[in-house]
Amino acid sequence: MFRYVVLGLLRSGASLHGYALMKRYRQRTGLSINTGSFYRELQRLVTERLITSATRGTDADPRRAPYVITDAGITAFDGWFAAPIPPGSTSSGEDQLAARLLFLAEAPPEVARAVLGTWHEALWMRAKQLDDARETALHDPEARRTFDALPHLLARRLRHIAADIELIDELRAAYGAWAAATANGTSTKDEPDGFASLQHRSA
Repeated sequence: MFRYVVLGLLRSGASLHGYALMKRYRQRTGLSINTGSFYRELQRLVTERLITSATRGTDADPRRAPYVITDAGITAFDGWFAAPIPPGSTSSGEDQLAARLLFLAEAPPEVARAVLGTWHEALWMRAKQLDDARETALHDPEARRTFDALPHLLARRLRHIAADIELIDELRAAYGAWAAATANGTSTKDEPDGFASLQHRSA
């Protein structure tokens, strides 16, 4: 998910140089990344035209090139953020759900509610598929002739998805309370100005 986290960090339209991006990446994800690897990934994003080098000021440090997100990068990030969670996807110790949740607070409320609903529905569908597969495996005549670990592995996956569904339920309740407090003026957190295309897509 490296590319989407970096795109999310630039989604507001602000420009950040490589070191600042790497620092924010570590702070936001809690993950460590090698400096060389980070800059190589940044160059891939530039090559794919998802980000581009911004104009430096005359007094800027020439060793620190700022980056900004492109229209293509915005489209890529918004599509990824609003999409259903791919089953069983992990990268660098972080999973797809957790990576998206890093940017939940920066989305407009209607977008956040919509994507929470999308993720919840996708997880329930995945749980239903796994439960059906587990029932099939349990009643497979061939499996009865020898020990079959598959039903137990499927049960393990079901427990993981159940935990994610519980997390989404908790987040929906917590987000609803936060949004209500914000609407009533009891919260001082300003709504971010990013995610404009997602806001229109979810309307």
